[in-house]
Amino acid sequence: MEPTDTIGDDVRLYCGDALAVLRSMPNASVDCVITDPPYSARTHSGHDSVTRSPAGDAGYDGSDRSGLGYAAWSPEDVATYVPEFCRVASGWVVVMTDHTLAPHICAALGCGGRYVFAPLPYYAPGSRCRLSGDGPSSWTDWIIVARTTKQLRWGTLPGGYLAQAGWNGTKQHMGGKPIQLMRALVRDYSRKGDTVLDPFMGSGTTVQAAIRESRKGVGIELDPAHYETARKRLVAATGAGPNQLFAGVV
Repeated sequence: MEPTDTIGDDVRLYCGDALAVLRSMPNASVDCVITDPPYSARTHSGHDSVTRSPAGDAGYDGSDRSGLGYAAWSPEDVATYVPEFCRVASGWVVVMTDHTLAPHICAALGCGGRYVFAPLPYYAPGSRCRLSGDGPSSWTDWIIVARTTKQLRWGTLPGGYLAQAGWNGTKQHMGGKPIQLMRALVRDYSRKGDTVLDPFMGSGTTVQAAIRESRKGVGIELDPAHYETARKRLVAATGAGPNQLFAGVV
């Protein structure tokens, strides 16, 4: 399958169904997968009952929350997509998720022949607060990482990631992640010159992080509006002129 857009020599973008694009890719055709796919139905259903706090520990801006605009993932989705992540990546697979789907993702990565590490926290104090009910607000997303035997001597990596003040201001759409976090993940789980794939590209933050960290990026996004946002951001990030932007067909 040909990319929808190729930006310079380092970025390939697909506007289309992630599973179809993944299945068209050869085995071990990218160095790593770093992605933030949909979370569970539990997280999606609870989304409207929480709000951002006023500018707090992590610098949240207090703006109203809007709908996520995409469907939740089920354990069946995990079992369908995660083996494709393992197949196309020769190295690390990094998947952000919630606590409900984390065990399913760990199991799917293990079945894909990967060594799966304990989930790593991405802790963003003040990111969400309960408006009803009782119990603690969830300020943590979980990062599942898994390697092949080729990464056995990769080296010690951080045991989690802590949001800093102002990080939320770099998010481009609801459900997205800060560029600072994605740059850290790119640095930790790939090497300079590697190709990083994000099958759920959204507004292109992970691919932009790859470019900023001297990697190549491949992104897949189903939603045309988010895809166009990503394309424009990546054209600006790479400094690509009109002669460096090529249109293809999915």
